[in-house]
Amino acid sequence: MKKLTLSFTFILCIAFSINAQDLNFGAKAGLNIAGISFENDSYSTSSRIGFHIGGFVNYNLNEKFAVQPEVYFSTGGNEWDFSNESTTGEVKTSNLSIPILLQYEVIDNLVIEGGPQYNILLSIEQKIDGSNDGFEDISEFYKSGIIGAAIGALYRLEDLVPGLAAGLRFAFDLTNINDVDVDAGNLRQNAFQVSILYTIPK
Repeated sequence: MKKLTLSFTFILCIAFSINAQDLNFGAKAGLNIAGISFENDSYSTSSRIGFHIGGFVNYNLNEKFAVQPEVYFSTGGNEWDFSNESTTGEVKTSNLSIPILLQYEVIDNLVIEGGPQYNILLSIEQKIDGSNDGFEDISEFYKSGIIGAAIGALYRLEDLVPGLAAGLRFAFDLTNINDVDVDAGNLRQNAFQVSILYTIPK
């Protein structure tokens, strides 16, 4: 909760330091098709479905460019098998993600975006199939903060509902999430995200 409060405080500090006329607030939510890449070739992985929900502040620099800081809660993970399914399992994660994106309107209503993203790892758990223990906390082996990036596009659906938009984004880690050596080698998170965004009318 302390990390969430600090993140929203950071966004609000940005908001109050710039011209309010060019400032817009909104909310977003959607689906994650998430994964965690394993460096060890003895493992194969597949995606895990998650979700994301949060808010954003959009500041118009001019008619074409804008900056959009966001704070959102996101879940992900993967399913894995070791040595042709001799052992299988699942990892699930939750993050507080803070991207700062530069946006460019290519044509009317179509916007591309990209920028750095900082992920605060809130939880990471693993379940090994066949074990009676269920999901176990493995956060002691992982970093609390990870540097990443995000690229994507959104389309404003103003003709349907003022303030509504749909977005598609790929978010990925630039640094490893593991803090120590683990059997699967170095691990990095990624997610394809499909979102619905709503900008609050002024």
